Order: sequence, then C-alpha cells, then structure tokens
Amino acid sequence: MNIKSLKERPLLLILTLAATLRFVASFFSEGYLMHDDHFWVVETSASWADGYDYNNWLPWSQEELGKDPQPHYSNLFYSSLHYIYFVGVDAVGMDNPREQMLILRLMHGLYSLIAVALAYLIALNLGGRKPAILTGVLMASLAWIPIMSVHQIVEVVVIVPLLAFSWVLTKYNWTTKTLIIAGACLGIATGLRYQVGVMGIGLIAAFVIEYSDRKVWVQKSAIIGTSALLSFSLTQVPTDMFLWGEPFAQLKAYIEYNLNSSGDYPQGNIFTYLFVILSLAAPPLSVYLFFGYLKSWRKYAWLVFPSLAFILFHSLFPNKQERFILPALPYIVIVGSLVWHEVERNKKLSGSIITLSILINLILLVPITLSSKNASQLNAMDFIRMEGDLDKFLYVQTDSKSFPPRFYSDNWNPYTYADENTDVLGQKRTHCLNPQDQPNYIVFVGDSHLGEFVNEFKSHYTTMEYVSQFGPGRLDRFLNYLNPLIHLKRTMVYKIDPTLECADFKTIETE
Repeated sequence: MNIKSLKERPLLLILTLAATLRFVASFFSEGYLMHDDHFWVVETSASWADGYDYNNWLPWSQEELGKDPQPHYSNLFYSSLHYIYFVGVDAVGMDNPREQMLILRLMHGLYSLIAVALAYLIALNLGGRKPAILTGVLMASLAWIPIMSVHQIVEVVVIVPLLAFSWVLTKYNWTTKTLIIAGACLGIATGLRYQVGVMGIGLIAAFVIEYSDRKVWVQKSAIIGTSALLSFSLTQVPTDMFLWGEPFAQLKAYIEYNLNSSGDYPQGNIFTYLFVILSLAAPPLSVYLFFGYLKSWRKYAWLVFPSLAFILFHSLFPNKQERFILPALPYIVIVGSLVWHEVERNKKLSGSIITLSILINLILLVPITLSSKNASQLNAMDFIRMEGDLDKFLYVQTDSKSFPPRFYSDNWNPYTYADENTDVLGQKRTHCLNPQDQPNYIVFVGDSHLGEFVNEFKSHYTTMEYVSQFGPGRLDRFLNYLNPLIHLKRTMVYKIDPTLECADFKTIETE
C-alpha cells in the first residue's frame, strides 16, 4: 500500500487490508476465544438446528426435566440468527463442523468490513481525508480486531449497527426521517447487546447541548426513542411470545440476573476500562486519541456522549470484563483521529508516535491473527467425530473448569463429568448399572495434574487405550505466561470397551 495509491483510493485499499487480515484470521483462528462466543452462541444454535437443546434454555426442555419453565438470562436474538445459519448449511448438505465454522468466520469477517467503511465515512464527512485514513487503518488493523471480527463476539458484531446509527446522524440533518432511521439502527444494536441501549441516554444529553429550546430536544428524543423501541421490540417480542407467551421475558430475566449476580464476576475498579482502552487503541497513540476524544465532547457531542455514557455505565457496574467495552472503541478512534489532525503539534514528535504505535501494533497483530485459542478441546472433539464410533464420553477435568465443545463431535448425547471430587469406581458402577449412560471414550483436560488423573482412571478402567492428545496453542501459552490464572488445557483422548469394563458389575448384579 504506497502513499500515492492511498491518496487516490484510500477506502478501497483500507478495505482490502481489512479483508486480507480477516481472511487470514478465519483460516488460522479456529478455536473459540471465550466461553460465551462458543457455548452461548454456536453450541446453543447448532443444537437447536439438530433438534436438541444444549443448554436446556427452551421451555419444553425444562418441562422434560421436571422443572417449571423459566427464561434464561441470555439474549436469544444473536443465537437465533445463528440457528437460521445452521439450518441453512444443514439443508444444503454441509455437515462438517469445521467447514461450517470456517464459513461462519468468513461471513463475520466480511460483515465487519461494514464497520471499517462506516468509521472511515464518518471521519471523512467531519474532518476530511487525513483523519478518515487514520480511522480506517486503525479500524482495519488494530491488533485485536481481525481475530475478534471473525468470531462470534456480540460486542464486536454490535459495532456495525451502532456506527450506522452514528453515520446517519453525521451525514444528514436531524429531520424526522433521519431520526427514525437512526433510532431503528440503535434499536437493532440494543437487540443484539442490551447494554448499548445506554447510548440512547447519551444521545439525549447531546440533544440538550445542541438545542437550547427544551421543546425541540424533547421532540427529537421522543422520535428517535420511539423508533429505537419499536425496532428493539422486533428483535425480542416474536421470540418471547413464541417461547414464553409474554413480551420481553428474556430481558426481564437478564435484568434480574444482573441485579442479583453481578458480584459473581470480575470486579476490577473504576479505571479498569481506561486501561483496556489505552491498551487496545494502538499505544502510545491511544493516549492522544482518548484525551482528544474527551476534549471534543461539545464539538462532536452526538458521537462522544452516547459512547461516553456507555463507558461510564460499564465503569460503574460491578461486572467488568474487558470485551464489554469494545463497542465504544470505534468512537474513540474516530473522534480521536479527528482531533489528532486538528491540533498543531511537532511533526517529528507526531511521526515518532505514529511509527512506534505501528511497530507495537504490528508486533502484536501478526501472532494474534495467526493464532487459535482453546483449540485443544476442539481438535479432540473433531478427532472423535472422525473416528465415527462415539456413543458417549466421560469428560475428566483436572486443573480448571472447562466445557467440551460437543458441536465438533457432531453428537449431542449427554456426557458424564468427573473432577478431583469424583469417586471414580462409584461413577463407573453407576455407568454400568445404567446402560444408557455407559461411555466408550474418556477425555482428559488439564495441565500439571493430567498425568496423575490418567493413572488413577487406568487403575479402574482396564481397557483404557490411548488414541490421541492435543496441546494448547501459542496464544494459550502466551496468555498463561501473562497471567498464570489462565490455565493451559491439554486434551488426551482414550477409548474404552464398556462391555468388558462392565462385565464384573453385571456378574455381581446377576448373583
């Protein structure tokens, strides 16, 4: 990408860069990044498409378990979109889980290009080509963006309708038609991720600053608020009525859960997200971008106040997880880039800051884009699928809590779980006395205690036969190096013969 070409057709070249990085990440980043993006999206929707209910979230599944059906606190809109996808690929005969996920990652990567284009266009409209190019390049190639753009991270997916909401307000006068379209985009975004609805409150603050006449800002707030509520309702009410017979049942469950259980998650402090923002937005340039963003609160109020309200909400709310703040980062990049090019500064110093930021970002971008996370269990499940003889498996967790990605096994039969508190012989007896529960595979997942668990189980399962193992990837090892509390997960797969294993117990039962 040379300077001349960048000046002549910058958006095309920026989108080409973004597409290339996401294409590479789609092929290299097979594992899931965190629990929610796989087990609350892929496992859930894929099991529905196969006629199962992995998480027992649906009312009829709860009734079968003898429970009083209650909505889960999850937001089903994004999962439901994936259900449509999996029904579609199943219908055309694409039944290989790895292939299904590759197509899904490529689709997410392609979709994320819309966010790059919108961010560029917002900056172009407000400040011209130079800040637009800086915005576009950062949105295309910040170290974390390509890998997260191809995974099922709803905090990243929601960026597209949010920027569409902001683009409409930036490009057009705030007429009734414009406000209705912007409100519809905000409503869709809120339907994907409830918390971004806070941005609507920030926009009202921007209206108050923009209009001295109370009647005007109240009227405009009412228009955009009504539009947002209607489009949000369309993402929620049909599913709620079908499943629970009442509107906003999932939202109510979500609010109740967070009010009662937010303290069960990482707490951090009020400055947690400041550190995340400065780390993710290309340091040391990120320092200038963030403070430029704050400095311009009046000039770009309709961009700053909605995103700032979102940042403040998450900074004050007890549950603090780094990915929660991602929807606000494009606004810091856009507004910060505008201010960066508005302010006169020492050219040599500015060049040094940009060069250092590019170097740091590139050092992180290449290995992250080429890395998988949590791939050992994925590979183990896929290996068992290809063996073609899976009935059920016994899942043994040795060092930290984890879950088997059954989607890759193409088998939704219930599995049995074991850890350090399990009576191995007693569990084996239970299996043998209940033929429907007998496993023919044992899957061990852990790190330092893996060997001793394998030896213990061998003393009780005489037919245990080692078939394969899968180690953690480079990204897993790097994260473990940075924070030892993030446990490594090596996965070992053994076969057993349930008929031979249970022969002694059947003899005892007969006698």
